[in-house]
Amino acid sequence: MRNHNRTVWLIAILLTLMNLGSVSQAYEETTLQQVDELLTQGENVQAWESLQRLSAEDTDYEEALWRMARAQYEMGRLAGTDKDALRFFQESEKYARAAIAAAPDRSDGYKWLAIALGAQSKYIDTKTQVKHSREIKGNIEKAIILAPDDDISYLILSRWHYKMSGLNYFARIFANMIYGELPKASLEESEKLLLQAIELHDRVSHRYNLYKVYARMGRADDAKAQLEKTLTLPATFPEEAEELIKARGKLEKSP
Repeated sequence: MRNHNRTVWLIAILLTLMNLGSVSQAYEETTLQQVDELLTQGENVQAWESLQRLSAEDTDYEEALWRMARAQYEMGRLAGTDKDALRFFQESEKYARAAIAAAPDRSDGYKWLAIALGAQSKYIDTKTQVKHSREIKGNIEKAIILAPDDDISYLILSRWHYKMSGLNYFARIFANMIYGELPKASLEESEKLLLQAIELHDRVSHRYNLYKVYARMGRADDAKAQLEKTLTLPATFPEEAEELIKARGKLEKSP
């Protein structure tokens, strides 16, 4: 009888521990889902505070790391000073690198590393910009290999082509002197990548960036058509809400 009671007691403890593990995992999944919703709504500080409550011992902590990179990026976009913005973007880079180290076979870390490095370009010297440009391209191409259905990665790579194809003569000479020939970039490739992104998910950002590409190409009618299409789509993250305002303003000024 005593052995029977002991067996029942051990089974009860085991079931309790299993239930606690399930509750912990469910809490973590709920927290990450809430973080995604907060970031989509632009509630970046609240999202960051929720992520801070997780620990490295939690299941799938790497899922939290790339979200930390995203939260830091979003806070950097809204920072009041250039110094604060750069600090946030550098923190975003740090968490993205940690996400890659924790899960090298997942695309999100590579994508957010490319985004974080690209966001720093406004605040750093030309030499560092050129150095970052190679790493941005390498990481976003890795993200696309790992997750070929992620439309945002195609958007990021298209932005790389758009920016690099617009480098002035002296910047190119400087880059070639230090690092050798830069990777090839073109507006045509930027257009192609945006059309691929649209096939996967038609978004405000894809259409607005396609407008910018066509405007630089001198394709005025195509550029205007993209602005008009942009205004028919809903914003799916805070940056798109800003692009909608820009698109409306540019369309009002167009002939």
